[in-house]
This record gives sequence, structure tokens and C-alpha cells, in this order.
Amino acid sequence: AGLILHQQLLSGGVNRVLIVVPDSLIHQWLVEMLRRFNLHFTILDEETCAAIEEYDDEDDPEDEIENPFESAQLVLAGLSLLVDQPERQAQALAASWDLLVVDEAHHLSWNETQASPAYHAIEALARHAAGLILITATPEQLGVEGHFARLRLLDPDRYHSLANFRAEEENYRPIA
Repeated sequence: AGLILHQQLLSGGVNRVLIVVPDSLIHQWLVEMLRRFNLHFTILDEETCAAIEEYDDEDDPEDEIENPFESAQLVLAGLSLLVDQPERQAQALAASWDLLVVDEAHHLSWNETQASPAYHAIEALARHAAGLILITATPEQLGVEGHFARLRLLDPDRYHSLANFRAEEENYRPIA
């Protein structure tokens, strides 16, 4: 993901990037992006968002940033910020993103009757972002439904029906 991101930034394919990770991985991502790719990400958590909103430059009122997600080009946020804080999710949606990167995507649970709040949050962001990278080391952890759910995030027009996906997958079994 870092290589793709770095190449896209250097080639001008993307300018604004949001990386969403489990809270426990925020600092690891921050360090890895800086150490391996010299990319300086801004961590947005509730405390930072509140501080950005409270900032008021009396010398230049036009310089005030109302949406913390528009305060930087490269933003790193914990998934819980978007799931637990509806206002933050709305702000993230209001900001324009060229690329959304989601780590530990296998934790986004979905089935035909319901989806987790985390899945809904990422689904909404994915609809507004120009590009999407989903990262998981265990893609089959939640079975066929989990795999379909991630494909659905990547291309909702192509992957709109789990039943159709299962039928199509059966046709590939003899080839595999």
C-alpha cells in the first residue's frame, strides 16, 4: 500500500489521502510512512480535531479551518473516530479524498441482512473517494461473505448481489 501510495503521490495521481486503521496501529503507520517513504501524515484523533476547530487566528479570520479533515493533505485516522463520532464521519465525508486506504479490512463485517457500523462508515467514505485500497492479511477470515463485502466496497456496481457472486464463483471452481 505504501508503494502504491508513494507512486501515486509522486506521479500526481493523488493529492489528498485518508488512511483509516485500527486505533492500535496509528503510530505504527505514522512511523512506517515517514521512515520508508518520507511521507508526513497528520494524525486526526478527537483531541486534535477539537483543537483544530477551536483555533481562531484573529489576524486572519479567513485562515480558520472549520473541518479538521481539510487541515492536511495526508491524514491518518483511527477507525473508532469515524465510527464513534458521527460528526467526525460527516466531516470526513465532506472533505474530498483522492485515495482512501483501509488497513485490517477483514474486520469490516457485513452480511445480507446487516453490516457493522465500521463497514457503513468505510462504505460511505469509499463512495466519495476517487480510489480505494483495502489491506488484509487474512482475506478469507470471514468466509465468502466477507470476501464479497470487500469486493462490494471496491466495485458496488459489479458486486451487488451475493447470490450472483456465489453462482459466478461456482463457475470458476473447475478452472481452479
